[in-house]
Order: sequence, then structure tokens, then C-alpha cells
Amino acid sequence: DPADPCVFTAGSTADTSNPIWQSADCDGDGETNGTEDMNGSDPTDPCSVSGTATVPDVSDENYAVWAAADCDGDGETNGEEVMNGTEPFDPCSVTNPTIPAPTDENYAVWAAADCDGDGDSNGTDPAPNDPCVFTAGSVADTSNPIWQAADCDGDGDSNGTDPDPADPCVFTAGSTADTSNAIWQAADCDGDGDSNGTDPDPADPCVFTAGSTADTSNPIWQAADCDGDGETNGDDPAPFDPCVGAELANVDLSNNNTDWYNADCDGDGVINGLELDPDMDGISGPNGTDL
Repeated sequence: DPADPCVFTAGSTADTSNPIWQSADCDGDGETNGTEDMNGSDPTDPCSVSGTATVPDVSDENYAVWAAADCDGDGETNGEEVMNGTEPFDPCSVTNPTIPAPTDENYAVWAAADCDGDGDSNGTDPAPNDPCVFTAGSVADTSNPIWQAADCDGDGDSNGTDPDPADPCVFTAGSTADTSNAIWQAADCDGDGDSNGTDPDPADPCVFTAGSTADTSNPIWQAADCDGDGETNGDDPAPFDPCVGAELANVDLSNNNTDWYNADCDGDGVINGLELDPDMDGISGPNGTDL
């Protein structure tokens, strides 16, 4: 077509001084050939512009050239993104997130971004659309809404509101844990020796399977009184023996289900609870006998 500077045989070299060629926009990117030639961008590449990339008007003569390209390398053409309301220059703004092929013309644009905000660029991320799958040592982008909305440690707090988004045992009161989360399952939040996933009651350090070995450094376990003798586990020389280390002034007489209450430490045939509280009113009375 001798009247159209954008229709030529492959391998032809344009006369960049020709005003007709200069005024045309062969790649449909909104910049004329002359402007691109002068500023060093490529007048035949719709993704190469000398200024700020913008969405050209659909009425532009070569809009179809631009629309067929995928300038952000996210696997959706510019035209598809305009039609679907996503951003054709943002590799993280797509209708359906996919992993584009490395052979895609603008794969490098997508690969350099970190769409899920986990600190791994898309090109190196084991799962570029999952903010909870990343390489060790990565630093999350805490401003990323995808990362903020996820709950990577499964404690019931989204990353954006979690006091410690990597610790399933640190969360806000009232949160409901995701018991299917592998990180939460593997942790032992109450320190009783049972991992959360196998613990009969993962929030109670005094409920565990037989044979478990408590984590005596765990503050939740330390603060509990598993044998009910009035001395916390952390201070008790025998935290599961109600007759060793008892602090009678701290015994909870209102709870008659403790090991201490039901034990008979002096072997006289009367359980501790009745000896200290004969009238069973939950208060140690003057008639309490010597344990």
C-alpha cells in the first residue's frame, strides 16, 4: 500500500526523515513514529514508548496492533485487559492470574514484579500467586493487599492484622484458627508436647495425650497449674504431682475437678478438697484439717 507508511514488506528500512512516516503511529501506542524515533523508543513496538505508557484511543488507526500486544507480560493482551477493566501496564492486574511462558515477548516485565507480595519476584517465586509460598529469607511487602488478606500461619488473623504473621501462636483474642493450615498444625501453642494438629485441646496446656513431653519454656504452660495444687507449672517442682509443691493459699477450691482436690495427700481416706473445705462452699474454712 504505497499510501500507508505502516504497510511494508519485512526487512524494509523506513525513511525516518519522511513527514508522512513521521506523522504516522505504526505500532498504535499513542506516539507518532517521528516522536519515537527522536526520543529513542521503537516505532514498531507497541510496548516501547518514550513517555508514559497510556491506553490509546480505540479509534486510532493502528489500535489493533497495540491491542494484540501484551505489554505487561501477564498473559492477557492489552485489548483483553481494556475490555475486562484491568490495567494493561500492570503485570499484577489481570482477570485470571496465570504463569506466562518464559518465551512470551514481555515475560521479563511480569517476572520482575512480586504480585503476591511475599518478597519473591514472580520469576523466582515457587508459587507467584500464593503469598504464603516463598523462599526462605524473603521479606514480604506488607503493603501488598494480597499478602495482607492471606493468613499464612493459620492462626485466624490475616497477615495484615496479625501481631506476628509468621507465628501461629501469636494472634488477637477471639481469632479462630484455620485448623487445616500445616503451619498451625505443626506448632505447639500451649506447650504441652502435643502439636496443635494432634492436641485434644490445643489451647489448654493441661490436656494432652499420654506420654507427651511438655515444653517447659512455653509461657502458657508455665502459667498453668495442671495438678491444681496452687503452684504454677513453672514454679512447681513436680507440676503433675498434686502432693508436691502445694501452695494451699492459692488452691482453687471452687474447681473440684483438679488432681489436687481429688487427691489424698496425707493418706487418711479424706480427699484434699474436703479436708481444706469441709462445707464445700469453695472457701477454706476454720475446720480444715492438717493436710
